[in-house]
Amino acid sequence: MAEKTSEQQFFIKEAEIFIDRIRNSLCMQKPTLSLLEDSAQAVTTFKGATAGIEVGSFCSIVDRLELIFNRHLTDQITPNSIELETIELAIDWLAQLAILYGEQLPEPKSLVAELLYTFDLVESSRDAVSLAALVADQTKTPDVDPFLEDPKFDVGTRSVSSHGDPFADDPGFGLEFDLLQRTINFVAEKKKIEVDPFGVDPPLSNKPDTQV
Repeated sequence: MAEKTSEQQFFIKEAEIFIDRIRNSLCMQKPTLSLLEDSAQAVTTFKGATAGIEVGSFCSIVDRLELIFNRHLTDQITPNSIELETIELAIDWLAQLAILYGEQLPEPKSLVAELLYTFDLVESSRDAVSLAALVADQTKTPDVDPFLEDPKFDVGTRSVSSHGDPFADDPGFGLEFDLLQRTINFVAEKKKIEVDPFGVDPPLSNKPDTQV
């Protein structure tokens, strides 16, 4: 195990103070606006103390926490249960990253990226209605006929245009077509009778053929 530098020791100490402060404020008890303000102040203190130390993944997660704390303080609301679970998960990750930093081990950047993506999902769905609430609301709503207020439609007294024959009252409909068809058939039959299949043959002689 490599000996920790003074910079590493200082960072780990500040990280432990920051992590414990967030846990005690938001993860170990019911959050309030006062506790949320304390968490936001903890972020400010930690970032000020470790400003010159390069810990990319650790700082990326802290930045997300700061964004959540400040947004809720602006809206004067406390984080919901899903947001609190995400915050607690982030705190656990920060504790692991602090250990990796102290041991000079590489950061699991792909896993950290998944955590940041989880923040994005929670952020995008914070105004959405939960599935449980939708089911409960549907259960409370009685079955209502969506056509209850429509006027009564009596098929017996009204003609349905979509089923009516548009040419039912037209006495001449189809006569032109029938006449044309009969004319074509008549001409074709007439030509067939008048055409002599042997009309182009030379005339036959009654005299017997003579051989030379």
